[in-house]
Amino acid sequence: MNIIITGGSSGLGKALVEACAASAGHQVLFTYCRHEDEAQALAGQYANVRAVQVDFTDEASVDQFIQILSNEQVDVLINNAYAGTAQGVHFHKTAPDDFSKAFHDNVMPVIRITQACAQGMRKRKFGKIINIITSYVMDVPPTGFSVYTATKAYIRQLSKSWSKELGRFNITSNCILPDYMQTDFGKVEDFQLEQMKEAHPLKKLLQPEEVAGIIVSLLEASQQLNGVEIPVNAAQHII
Repeated sequence: MNIIITGGSSGLGKALVEACAASAGHQVLFTYCRHEDEAQALAGQYANVRAVQVDFTDEASVDQFIQILSNEQVDVLINNAYAGTAQGVHFHKTAPDDFSKAFHDNVMPVIRITQACAQGMRKRKFGKIINIITSYVMDVPPTGFSVYTATKAYIRQLSKSWSKELGRFNITSNCILPDYMQTDFGKVEDFQLEQMKEAHPLKKLLQPEEVAGIIVSLLEASQQLNGVEIPVNAAQHII
């Protein structure tokens, strides 16, 4: 299958690229923003992987990527990229413009890229859309995560609409809700890591490779699996 992964140069995105590239028969195209050396080095390890620079905060950059997509046969779209940081400040200290910027930089690119991919999927009567959300939308999020979780909640709701509207074209839209992973994106202090590990049922934090393995399993899943949300958090939060 031809797979598009947004935000594939580090963290979960990198684990996704590696897992999908290792599966026979897949062609992978992933986006990156700033980590060019790392992204090109990752792509260079596999004959079936390409990397394209896309800045979600720049409409012209997104326009160029959508033009690239018009020449691609996309079977799977994994919406993983997030422009910005997860943790911010208390809600009452957050500038209203921060919410509109997060929407512009993260929701609108996802909408435009998904629409571009869905056009071809509808014609071919096949496609899989996988959206990386967060387990924080299932419960009360940590302090300072109002912008991030609000953005993810919007995409979560969009995914439900996609599963309904595109399902009759044999296109699925599912969500993965992973718990905290120790990556550069969600970096915290060492004492906080120890506290989270101690509170975790398994006494260890979730690894990007574990989430990537679950997502890869969806590539071969029946199209009957549509409109679902899969929490990956050792039952710390349950839908």
